Formats: sequence, C-alpha cells, structure tokens
Amino acid sequence: MPSLVLKVPFETQKQAIIARNSLSPDPVLKSNELNITFEVDEKTLVCKFAGISDRVIRVSISNVIDNLKTVVECFDEFDGKKSHTWELDENIKTNG
Repeated sequence: MPSLVLKVPFETQKQAIIARNSLSPDPVLKSNELNITFEVDEKTLVCKFAGISDRVIRVSISNVIDNLKTVVECFDEFDGKKSHTWELDENIKTNG
C-alpha cells in the first residue's frame, strides 16, 4: 500500500495542535481505500497518508492542504493579534 508523510511546521505547538484538531474530525469517506492520521511533534503537524493507489493519496493530500490553507489564514487573521475594534482613544473627548 503506497504511503506518504507530510510534515507541516508551525510557529508554535499550540498552532500545530489547533491544526490537527481542525483536520481530525473530517472522516475519510472510503476508509477501506485510505487511512490518514494526524499527529503533533513539537511545533510540527505530521500527516500520514496510506492508500490503495498514488492517485488516492494525491487527491487526499490536495484536500488536506486546502483545509490547512484555511487554518493558516485563520492564524494570520486572528492568532495573537490584539483587537482594536472596541478600544477607546484616550485623546478623544466624549459626552460621557
């Protein structure tokens, strides 16, 4: 059975764990044709693919990478950034 290991480095272990937890709930539709496991090794997400053919693995990897792209975009947008939406500038005079 062909297999492949994909290692994705993150800035922190927390990000790698969030990525793993985000990807893990998606069940494999044809579990008799494909097996995917997600593990975290320090700051690295380790994705292990095993399938009945190279094509099955390639399609699966493509889907995982698309989902990882969304996870990384969320990190870029929200992780560690201070929200400035509701902060009041102290130099602005208000009626209250």
